[in-house]
Amino acid sequence: MCGIAGYISLNSAATKVIIEQMTDAISHRGPDGFGHKIFDNVAIGHRRLSIIDISTGAQPMSNESETLWITYNGELYNYLELKNELVSYGYKFRTNSDTEVIIYAYQKWQEECLQKFRGMFAFAILDLTNKNIFIAKDHFGIKPLFIYQSANIIAFGSELQQFKNLPAFDNTIDLNAIDQYLWLQYIPAPLTVFKQIKKLKAGHFVSIDFSGKISEQKKYWDIDFSKKQIKTKNEWLEATDAVIKDAVRSHLVSDVPFGAFLSGGIDSSLVVQHMSQMLNKNVETFSIGFEEEAYNELKFSEQVAKEFKTNHHTEIVKPNAIEILPKLVKHYGEPFGDSSCIPTYYVCELARKHVTMVLSGDGGDEAFAGYNSYINWLKYMPQFYRKGFKKAIYPLQEKLFPLRYPKKDTLETWISINQYLDTNWRTNLWQNQYQGQIAVLPEEFEQLFNRTKEYSLTNKVQYMDMKTYLNFDILTKVDTASMMHSLEVRTPLVDKNVWEFAATIPEEFNINKNSGEWRGKLLLKELMLKNFSNEFVHRKKQGFSIPLDKWFSHKGDLNQLLHDKLLSPNSVLNTYFNVNTITKMVDENQTSGLWLLVFLEEWLSQYKK
Repeated sequence: MCGIAGYISLNSAATKVIIEQMTDAISHRGPDGFGHKIFDNVAIGHRRLSIIDISTGAQPMSNESETLWITYNGELYNYLELKNELVSYGYKFRTNSDTEVIIYAYQKWQEECLQKFRGMFAFAILDLTNKNIFIAKDHFGIKPLFIYQSANIIAFGSELQQFKNLPAFDNTIDLNAIDQYLWLQYIPAPLTVFKQIKKLKAGHFVSIDFSGKISEQKKYWDIDFSKKQIKTKNEWLEATDAVIKDAVRSHLVSDVPFGAFLSGGIDSSLVVQHMSQMLNKNVETFSIGFEEEAYNELKFSEQVAKEFKTNHHTEIVKPNAIEILPKLVKHYGEPFGDSSCIPTYYVCELARKHVTMVLSGDGGDEAFAGYNSYINWLKYMPQFYRKGFKKAIYPLQEKLFPLRYPKKDTLETWISINQYLDTNWRTNLWQNQYQGQIAVLPEEFEQLFNRTKEYSLTNKVQYMDMKTYLNFDILTKVDTASMMHSLEVRTPLVDKNVWEFAATIPEEFNINKNSGEWRGKLLLKELMLKNFSNEFVHRKKQGFSIPLDKWFSHKGDLNQLLHDKLLSPNSVLNTYFNVNTITKMVDENQTSGLWLLVFLEEWLSQYKK
């Protein structure tokens, strides 16, 4: 796992100083090596964390003729198969790295090479013949990539903090992006907190020529939930088990010690189960817990560790864990409101003491319909929606029973279930002169939701979560927290093959109320029942969250922090927001909104400095 950088100077030659500043800013992403190449007004750089081909995989790397140069962050899990295919076409390899496979795959197939890749990646290929840079991001957005554009320079990199030392850096804040953060707890692509920096969207690529012309972001892959297959329940169970087993096996390719995150939930437990069956040694597993019993899942992770005989490592997170907030804000680079970034930081720190790479269970809820929000979504919907008669019947039902059927399967309904600060809170929060920044609907979300018209109710929100929450929250959280500790995290359930399989499953096999109550992620739970009790498998879902409601309460350990950070006369939030509204949020312990403001206050303070 690594960090990448590059820039095109539009009015002068590129310099070693600038590219080294960009790579030095992300040295934590790649402590094992660094390098850069400069060609007239263009420079690319790299920081390396060695996982595969430790001795010969240094970057930037070129093809044999040195007409193509790559800086690459990620892992390609099918690189050996692609390498064999390229050898059959006459390509000769000097290394055993997946990096060189990407170079020759691009040389052979150009942008079509992306269709062949299975992995997590963000890379840039500098083409000296065509005088452009080809930049691409993996199917799900596991690896980050940002692009900055000003009148004098175009730059790209793995983290926002790489750009702050660029000449005449334009750090104008996008207040609309901040409003979307308050709404969703993250800033969705292509936006960032800075107007001049954009995120490259998942499953997309761009091309930048040496004169500075940037193409529009172009999509090369998407998931399709419309092509269902017919199988019996047992056939689905066997197929699901097989596809997860294959994904775990493919993600285990490594030349360094590795382990797994183990929350005790269904997804991470399944990953650990397959790892323990494949390896000839005990798996190293890592869990974080809390003193507050309602948030503590250590007893479940310890049960799984005992079942699969892992070497299990645990740690308790206490309220003083929030001391790492300034460090988190620096590395996330923009407001990021998922408070589970705190335990994620600590479980990464714990794991890095023992291994260099871990597997996680992220993505299982989205791929196999496990979130409580899916059940809430289905409960909102009239029964006949599930019978396929909504187009004909809904207008009549809505007219006859307006209170009984108040909700439709719209983007507005989905956001209302998932939002963190609703429009009323956000309207009252912003000062009058900033009311124009309040978002009605994120434009990108409307475009995404329009693609779900022919999908089932659950598939609609699975698609939306894959494109938004999974990408901008879960994967962003894990990549940033892990890279802060030079730890590689691989996500076998966030895998092209897994998702293309999962999209063919009729929704009733994943989520239904045949037991008398709505339950989700049924196929994965059924697989877990082979080793664990019904009480363990079907217990109430518990997210990876921290006890902020208790810590922020009037007698809580962190209540004074709210007064010091949010209600102080020196608070930077006072520049944009109404103190009376913030005071009301503190008095009512509006926990999720308060954490958003705490993180934002720290970000604004660092920005101001």
